Amino acid sequence: MSTGEKPVLSMKEAVGRHVPDGQELLIGGFAFSDPTALAHEIIRQRRKDLFIMKTSGGVLVDQLVGAACVKRVLSCHVWNSVGPVPAHCFRRALEQGKPHPIEIEELSYGAFTTALTAGACDLPFMPTTPVQGAGHFTQRTFLPQKFAVVENPFGGGPVCVVPPLKPALGAFHVHRADKYGNAQLFGPTGEMRFAMAACRKLIVIAEELVDTEVIRQHPEATVAPGFMVDTVVVEPWAAHPTDSYGYYWRDLAHHALYGEMSRTEEGFQRYIDEWVIATGDHAGFVRKLGAERISELRVRSKRYW
Repeated sequence: MSTGEKPVLSMKEAVGRHVPDGQELLIGGFAFSDPTALAHEIIRQRRKDLFIMKTSGGVLVDQLVGAACVKRVLSCHVWNSVGPVPAHCFRRALEQGKPHPIEIEELSYGAFTTALTAGACDLPFMPTTPVQGAGHFTQRTFLPQKFAVVENPFGGGPVCVVPPLKPALGAFHVHRADKYGNAQLFGPTGEMRFAMAACRKLIVIAEELVDTEVIRQHPEATVAPGFMVDTVVVEPWAAHPTDSYGYYWRDLAHHALYGEMSRTEEGFQRYIDEWVIATGDHAGFVRKLGAERISELRVRSKRYW
């Protein structure tokens, strides 16, 4: 953790510098503010054997799995939330070992966020909602100690607890940041404040870079103060096809397009070739969406705040 100006990198530079093969990576977003642009750049750079942690896996994790970038997944669920339809690549990996087998560990949303909170607060464990007897509790793969049961010291019987989760690297979409790394997010934030604080290193992916004076006008929206942030990436429309509160709506049609194309391995590969590889970078992806679609999805041209 450090103060002062932070490196402002392109997405290509940030992935090249911070996401080698085998990286442990917590990705923010809960079907909103999912940094899909990050996943696309990881795919372009052909990263392998990643350990991906994400509360709501969604299309982002499905694409990383389908592109053979992932070895392990820790998540609450992985699905295409629009429809809803299954995350086809994720299912193929688990059920058929295609494109290769992956390991999956599941936590309830309450347990996942509690573990991140314990990590952020540097606590040895935290109580969570009872899950004894549920599949999350009984089925364990690479995290055999993801739950324990202790006696309530204040009476009342056994309590389910989780150990702290301290990801080696976190990457989170935010609305804006300044050159010092102070990052702000408006609207719903889910678990992201505690999740950011739990990470040992942190990348913020901002829709826009603003002056520090703009940040100071709404200090309550700061989800990561600059001393927690290692790298800033400025990437407009980075969360598409999920929504970015106050900036753009969720692209339901693109969710449906991906859901239909990814039903088969061949269709998924066509999607990756057309929308990820051929576009070259996220600016190319946005150009492919087209000015008309961008105009339809944009909430307003001027920010609320």
